[in-house]
Amino acid sequence: MQDKNSKYETLKESIRKHDYNYYVLDDPEISDSEYDLLFSELIELESLNPDFITPESPSQRVGSTPLDSFNSYNHKKQMLSLANVFSEDELIDFFTRVNKRLIDIKSYKVFCEPKMDGAAISLIYINGILTTGATRGDGIKGEDVTSNIKTIKSIPQKLLLTNKYLMPSYLEVRGEVYISKEDFIKLNKNAFLNDQKIFANPRNAAAGSLRQLDSKITSQRPLSFIAHGIGEIKDIDISSLDEFFTMLKEFGLPINPLNKKVSDINGCLKYYEEILKNREGIPFDIDGVVYKVNNLSYQSKLGEVSRSPRWAIAHKFPAEEATTSIESIDFQVGRTGILTPVARLKPVKVGGVIVSNCTLHNIDEVKRLDPRVGDTVIIRRAGDVIPQIIKVVLSKRPSNSSRVDIPNKCPACGSSTLNENASDWVVVKGNNNQQIKKFGSEIEANYFISKEANDYSVKEIKNKAAFVKCSAEFTCPEIVKGNIVHFVSRKAFDIEGLGQEIINTFNKKGFLKDVADIYNLKAFKNELMEMDGFGQKSITKLLNSIESSRRVNLHKLIYSLGISEVGEATSRNLAQEYTSIDLFLNADFDHLLGIDDIGPKVASNIINYIKTDFAKSLLPRLILELDIIKTAEVDIANMPLNGVQVVLTGKLNNYSRDEIKENLILKGAKVSSSVSSKTNFVIAGENAGSKLKKAIELNVRIYDENEYESILKNPSKYI
Repeated sequence: MQDKNSKYETLKESIRKHDYNYYVLDDPEISDSEYDLLFSELIELESLNPDFITPESPSQRVGSTPLDSFNSYNHKKQMLSLANVFSEDELIDFFTRVNKRLIDIKSYKVFCEPKMDGAAISLIYINGILTTGATRGDGIKGEDVTSNIKTIKSIPQKLLLTNKYLMPSYLEVRGEVYISKEDFIKLNKNAFLNDQKIFANPRNAAAGSLRQLDSKITSQRPLSFIAHGIGEIKDIDISSLDEFFTMLKEFGLPINPLNKKVSDINGCLKYYEEILKNREGIPFDIDGVVYKVNNLSYQSKLGEVSRSPRWAIAHKFPAEEATTSIESIDFQVGRTGILTPVARLKPVKVGGVIVSNCTLHNIDEVKRLDPRVGDTVIIRRAGDVIPQIIKVVLSKRPSNSSRVDIPNKCPACGSSTLNENASDWVVVKGNNNQQIKKFGSEIEANYFISKEANDYSVKEIKNKAAFVKCSAEFTCPEIVKGNIVHFVSRKAFDIEGLGQEIINTFNKKGFLKDVADIYNLKAFKNELMEMDGFGQKSITKLLNSIESSRRVNLHKLIYSLGISEVGEATSRNLAQEYTSIDLFLNADFDHLLGIDDIGPKVASNIINYIKTDFAKSLLPRLILELDIIKTAEVDIANMPLNGVQVVLTGKLNNYSRDEIKENLILKGAKVSSSVSSKTNFVIAGENAGSKLKKAIELNVRIYDENEYESILKNPSKYI
């Protein structure tokens, strides 16, 4: 028995070594047939001696029983996301901030690596044995996908022993699961031949493969792994990232061969240009490079901000562009009734994604670009996410092309359309100074002027951002469906399981004619059970989500109604002013004008909504279904930011806009959408535009998001 056991252990170690040579080093020492013989011998030994089998055996890479669901996994150390820079100037700003915090340190090295475009995971090794593999999730909580991680042959289930490093008792390695470009082409080709799903890009394919409940399916996907970070570690005495990765390589974990250590920002920029130049030849998808302070003690000194480390930054590549042609242009109806022009394109790959549709935003954009059916256009994915037409190639325009006809009938319901303007700038002049104010119409402007100063007169009106709108309002089926989608969204009632397609289906079948019908869906449970894609589990989950949404804060209810130009901040202001839904529904125009951030246009929108037959029919039915939490009366006067008006602008990397709004409002601040002389300060992120310019003109104080933390800790210092 001892001889057999010894032979079994030797076989396992031999197979692990050959796996490492093949999948990590790409340098096999034996042929595939020889490897197959070794593996067959292992299987035979295990079948004759089942008590030999251990969890880290190469034969245990694929589980036999599919899971019902994944368990959640709490990361011991948060998996941070990286802030981004897009230019040399922004990179200089990053290193300037680092240098300020490391002012007593003369120099430091920077570790550079390609930014992998895959699925982030965390691997836990206890005494060298792989025990857990978890997805990133929200950085704090992910999913335990260990059974799927074990199918990835480049991830060792047992770390290799080395004379150079002692085996740690606990080692958490962060990295990226990905599919190479070559393997992705093969995967989709095979899927096409077998009439299976075609994946949009390698990243989606990798992420989807990790979330398969049957690990046998995952094992058929060509997944690979590269380590790129440190999690929780014990019994490891290392001082730098490059030493850490040297150790991982000794243990048999794959690291990126393109990693490089440089001395300064010039080295970083040279590395960026080199990787960008060779991007197409790199065997896996990347969307930039990452720079990290190499010294681990310096990383600790720098710390982190919310979800991002201060010691690392991602330098993103420019958005990719592609050329294609317009096959048709049509108009979609949004939840507010506005018709949005959409170009239907000859499908083209841009930034790793097949793009076939591209919004043209509004009528002004149509006039500016003058896109026509048959036109050749250049497409860019802004921020590698949103496709947009940046140019029409006029030299290739067909001779028989014609301009886009602006619809005079709604494409969804056939009602006539209205030509309106998103903004009317009314210039009014008084005794002292000329002032510019923004109103929805000349009537509202004159009303406002007569209320505030009779000696003001309207000088001119300049129309901006023209749009076309369906006149049917809430009787148009597309507007109704759009309002339901808005109502169930995360920032509103947050009802899980009611997506766009399901709402369309339920609406078509008559189950869901408006938002109040959501709370009567349980009456159609039997009908739902007979529909494709709906089982007992999914229906129960949906109905439970609906039930739990009945108890709702007043400000969320107001926001969920989808009143034009009434966003989250305005909804909070309204809830604070009226405290109950009955008081809000009895609001009048004059009273609304006295609320911060509400002008004549927004006040008109609210009054017009409340008075519609649609609202008069819907709201009583909806309110009966809900347990509405009245807004508590708070001592606003004693809040540290009471009376302070704040504006957010630009791209924020370390915090979400919602998070900043929430925290400022909780301290009494009013978060406004526009800069004025009443604005106390502006928090500006990257690429801030007109709002930042306006703040500078008005001499309003401007802070960046890094100073936001200090504002919360010591508000009086910044008022």
